[in-house]
Amino acid sequence: MAILSGGITFTGALGNLSAYKVKGSDKIIIRSKGGASKEQILHSPRFQRTRENNAEFGGCGYAGKAIRQVLFPLKHLADYNFTPTLNKLAKSIQLLDDVNDRGKRSILLSRYHYLLEGFQLNQKNPFDSMLRHPVRCEVERETGSATIALPQLLPGLNLMMPWQYPFYRFVATLGLVEDISYKEDHYKSNEATLPPVSAVTAWQSVKQSFEAQHMTLQLHDLTKLDDTKTMLVGIGIEMGTPISSQVIDRAKYAGAAKILATG
Repeated sequence: MAILSGGITFTGALGNLSAYKVKGSDKIIIRSKGGASKEQILHSPRFQRTRENNAEFGGCGYAGKAIRQVLFPLKHLADYNFTPTLNKLAKSIQLLDDVNDRGKRSILLSRYHYLLEGFQLNQKNPFDSMLRHPVRCEVERETGSATIALPQLLPGLNLMMPWQYPFYRFVATLGLVEDISYKEDHYKSNEATLPPVSAVTAWQSVKQSFEAQHMTLQLHDLTKLDDTKTMLVGIGIEMGTPISSQVIDRAKYAGAAKILATG
């Protein structure tokens, strides 16, 4: 490793050299490229732990993908790339598997689904910072349904909007996520069992009180619901602006969402 100085400065790759800056310093570090070959990583006994870590990271990616698919109706409300955080949460669940060997540990969402509840899709203005009153949800596996109880909301008291838009509404989603396990020398890809179902409330003025009401979501096909699948409910609040006396358009880059309940 060397420090680049003088009149010529660059960052990035140049032949067999790589130049980069590190946090807390304005100097440019330069080093030669190197490292293990792909063949060594795939087959050398020295990289057994690396192969195990890579395999489990792939499993977490499948779990994160399955959860994102259920949250798709709320994705536009996120204010950051929540995928790495979601994958980290999946890794925390994977580490709870004390049965399978390292590199083959399962992500048993059906057993630890409660760890997903409260996951926020926003950092600057989280969902809970706008609604100062808990939103209740009852998940019924027997009927494949979820009922969300929205409380009465009073602007400035238990409803705080950081955006200057005149209307808002709630949007909810319900779907299934499957356990991820290691089978036949790889983690099973978790494609969406069914598309999620979603629902929205009517638009509401930010200056008026919101009367308590219920939102009910129902899975389309209960034959897909078994012990390896978890019902996941997400909720969000989106802002709107009128484009005519009868039509309200959803505002971009405003709103918030979270995982409300699982079961």
